[in-house]
Amino acid sequence: MRGSSVAKGVLLTAGGAICWGFSGTCAQLLMDIYGVPLAWNVCVRLVFASLLYLIFCTVAHRDQLLCLLKQPCELGRLLVFSVFGVLLVQVCYQGCISVSNAGTATVFERCGLILIMLITCVKARRAPLRRELMGVVLAIVGTVCIATKGNLGTLAIPAEALMWGAASACALVFYTMMPVRLLERWGSVVTTTVSMTMAAVIANVVVQPWNMHVDVTPGIVAAMAALVIIGTFFAYLLFLQGVKLAGPMRAGLVGSIEPVAATAFSTLWLGTPITPFDITGCALIVIMVLLVTQREEESPREVEPSSGGVQADGAQPSDADA
Repeated sequence: MRGSSVAKGVLLTAGGAICWGFSGTCAQLLMDIYGVPLAWNVCVRLVFASLLYLIFCTVAHRDQLLCLLKQPCELGRLLVFSVFGVLLVQVCYQGCISVSNAGTATVFERCGLILIMLITCVKARRAPLRRELMGVVLAIVGTVCIATKGNLGTLAIPAEALMWGAASACALVFYTMMPVRLLERWGSVVTTTVSMTMAAVIANVVVQPWNMHVDVTPGIVAAMAALVIIGTFFAYLLFLQGVKLAGPMRAGLVGSIEPVAATAFSTLWLGTPITPFDITGCALIVIMVLLVTQREEESPREVEPSSGGVQADGAQPSDADA
């Protein structure tokens, strides 16, 4: 019985990671093919995704949600997370897609795991292990392969893409490490619902996308629907259920297929050119994710009293950027 449950969890986790990879390609389609502005895309995605989550959370976690809404201090923490976590990771990730492609943006974002690992080492007052140092080297080499296409004298992608990619990696750190206590107390569904709703309100008030001229065609509606329903809502639900059944370590390892999925969708669906150096760089980043994630999931034994089930419930949703 346990074996079949784990197998089901692995399949659900893989499905969630593939949905996240698909979301990047949908964002690329909207911005590159249909010419949708980055700010409009982020705002509209957040609005409809938060509406879906509010409906689901009201049905499945109504009591927890109502309890949270009566806690001003907790809402204040969620407000900070919604700005520096949810909103920042959306803007940076999709910003990188807007000047490169979904595969490249996802690979760069995954490099944020290296920063998370280094911060974890500093907080634990220990030196990185050999596996972790190898992950750093692989991340650097993989990024160089993608950024230069083998010609070290020049960048093969826009400098703006590299800047957005670095920002996306840093945003992943905020998104993953900021909500630990919130996830511990309220769970990932309630935390995600409230923070995403706050982010949607803030983004729309600041940007006012209704004043931006976008000719909404059936193609844009279909792409946005796929981005919200498959690439956001189902991506989270599948992955979180997979974590519950398969455990955080297996989920973290299986989740490393996200950059592969994003690259494959971008190439096969949108015809994004791919070179051997792109493939090499992507492979190195995936190996890095495997190495770093495996170590991260072994570490909770050392910090279990303070972090408990946080990894199982909330460490990986940072991919849904995705």
